[in-house]
Amino acid sequence: MRNWEKWVHRPRSLWLRKALFQVHLWSGIGLGLYVIVVCLSGSAAVFNSELYTAFLPKPMLVPHPGPPMSRADVRAAAQRAYSGRSITRVSVSVDPREAATVSFGTSVFDDQRFFDPYAGRPFGLRMVSFFSVLHMRLLLGYNGRLLNGAGGLLSAALCLTGLVIWWPGMQRWRRSLTIHFDANPKRLNWDLHNAVGFWTFAIVLMWAITGAYLVFPAFDKALAVIAGDHLNIHSTLHSLHVGNFAGLPIKVLWAVLGLAPPLLFVTGFIMWWHRALGPWLARKRLAQSLAKTAALPALTTARTVHNGRRNA
Repeated sequence: MRNWEKWVHRPRSLWLRKALFQVHLWSGIGLGLYVIVVCLSGSAAVFNSELYTAFLPKPMLVPHPGPPMSRADVRAAAQRAYSGRSITRVSVSVDPREAATVSFGTSVFDDQRFFDPYAGRPFGLRMVSFFSVLHMRLLLGYNGRLLNGAGGLLSAALCLTGLVIWWPGMQRWRRSLTIHFDANPKRLNWDLHNAVGFWTFAIVLMWAITGAYLVFPAFDKALAVIAGDHLNIHSTLHSLHVGNFAGLPIKVLWAVLGLAPPLLFVTGFIMWWHRALGPWLARKRLAQSLAKTAALPALTTARTVHNGRRNA
């Protein structure tokens, strides 16, 4: 049987499929914590604007004598404090006792910090923007942003290898599209991983690729050369990534689908436990038990000799 025939009918017999399975398995385990953090924070960050409106905190009061700084002065102070960051908005209240708010990032509520309008220094992060900061930079600043970009590219590779190893063969592919809730726990876990992975493949791959694009400025420069500076592709991909292009229903859908990658990690971890870690631990316990059993006669003999010498 030729390789393409094996791929159509018996893909699990191909060495390439076996190799990709190992790549998918171990890279999925390695990326697990990252996927959980990014996806859960991303699902919450989808509603940043709504959270900001609904749970707007009480104004931060800064009791200082004298007139406060102007908007331009606050912007200059923020730029000095966070050099290299892009300021998207500076809000100065009409009440001179209230702190100013400076927004950074690609959207108004991406990363917001309170500023003392008298001393010109930051003193707090709006909790509403916490999820965006966690999602974009993993709370690690610029290094976290780079790690996030690399994680996006690795996640895209994980999606592609998952699609390849998902194919079960011509006779069983329909079975891999559905979840049979009456199956045994191991089979149910397998069904969840396969079916959820297939039906969410396109959107998860889109998130991974657009996430990497939004993190690395080099993509912007390359697209500017190819398509021209007039093409506002960055804004388009950002809207597609966060789901703010079609109102609240799409945001809700994006937030719910954002739970799919953590579910895939959990189900994949369970499969890994049954396939690799569980058997390894069982063999280790068996080896330790056999070693103790083998050492028992020698220990008994040594004790007998010792007791004989002591009695003599």
